[in-house]
This record gives sequence, C-alpha cells and structure tokens, in this order.
Amino acid sequence: MNILCVGAHPDDAEILCAGTLARYAHAGHSVTIAIFTDGSMGDAVVRPAELSGIREREAREAARLIGAKVIWGGVVDEHVFPDAIQRRRMIDILREADPDVIFTHSPNDYHPDHRYVGQLVFDAYFQKGLPHIPDQQMPACRFGKAQVYYLDNLGGVGFLPTEYVDISDVFEIKRQMLACHKSQFEAMSDLADTNLTEMIEVQARFRGMGAGCRYAEGFTRLDAFQRGLTGRVLP
Repeated sequence: MNILCVGAHPDDAEILCAGTLARYAHAGHSVTIAIFTDGSMGDAVVRPAELSGIREREAREAARLIGAKVIWGGVVDEHVFPDAIQRRRMIDILREADPDVIFTHSPNDYHPDHRYVGQLVFDAYFQKGLPHIPDQQMPACRFGKAQVYYLDNLGGVGFLPTEYVDISDVFEIKRQMLACHKSQFEAMSDLADTNLTEMIEVQARFRGMGAGCRYAEGFTRLDAFQRGLTGRVLP
C-alpha cells in the first residue's frame, strides 16, 4: 500500500505517527511524509529564509531512517488557509502520493495550520482522482477509496482514539526520527516550555496504557462516504 502522512510542519509526523509509519515501512509498504509548510516561523532568533532550509534538511534526514519519501509543500509557515491556491497544492500532494491510507491533523487540533491542513486534505480528497480539475501540476491519481485517519492532538487534549497501533518495538526509531529535528528542540523549549523527547514518551506511554501495550499511537478514522470503511488497515 501507499501510506501518506500530511503534516503541517516539520516534526509533526515524528511526534504523532512516526511509530506507525515505521511499522508500515518495515512491512514493505511505501511511505510518504508530506510537510505542507516550510517551517520558517518556528524560531524566535533564526530568520525565516535560513530556518526553512534547516527544517527541510532535518525532515529529509528523519524520513531516511525508515526509507520514506518527503513531499515539501513550501507554504509559508503559520499561513495555512483553506483557499483555492492551497487546495490546488494539496490536490497535487495527494496525487503525487496516490495514497491508500492518509494520516492528517484532527479538526479540533490546537494549531490553525494543523486544522486547516486537515480540512484541505478532506476538501482535496475526491479531486485528486478527477482528471479535469484546472491548474493542477500533477496528473490525476487513482480515484480510490483511501482510508483517512486523524492524528492525535499534542498532549492528547480533546482527542479520543478509536484505533491504536502498538509501537513498542519501534519506539526507539520514533525517538531517533524526532531527534533529527535538532532545531526544534531549543525552539520548543524556549517558545513553548516543552521537552519534545519527554512529550512523545509520555504520550506514547499513556496511549499504550489505553491500548494494553507499552507504547502506542492513537487515531480516529474519518468515517465518510467512499472512504473504504470495510476493514482495518492500520498495522
């Protein structure tokens, strides 16, 4: 299968579903991590033009650890809006990945970039397979019935998983992938008083308690017409 995670920022995939992506990759599936923004606004000191390049290099380094492909969306960080221009960009991302399974942000996430990325995935879902959508750069992919899963919220706030993935055996890979995002650690500590390594361990352990294993990631499936709802596809 083709597995796609569409995150708003560099490190979103690593924080919220890297263990699941690693399990898919180890099982021989094709994994793509699409990062919709350029991550350029996430530091109080480093200028945006420099930071964008740093964040992209870190994202590609992390993806290499599981052999995943990266699609760099290039939208300016903190400027995601569900408008026509960005929907066309999302359609092209979905077409390039041609996914069977899509992970993206939940509608009640704390960050507007996250929420709007999730909305754009929802809005672009059918259009990825329609060949006559104007002004697209990528040819239409399979119309398909890809299953869509919403990622957990940071800290699990306001999120009730309906499905879990046991990531106990791959948690160290998840940690290594996040560690590639070196520029994020100091910035998150300074701007949000957050230790990223501690955060993913606490959240994975908490979700593991609910799932009956050591470490887990939690998701909710988007149940909607033509979404392929007849069977579980999570690893």
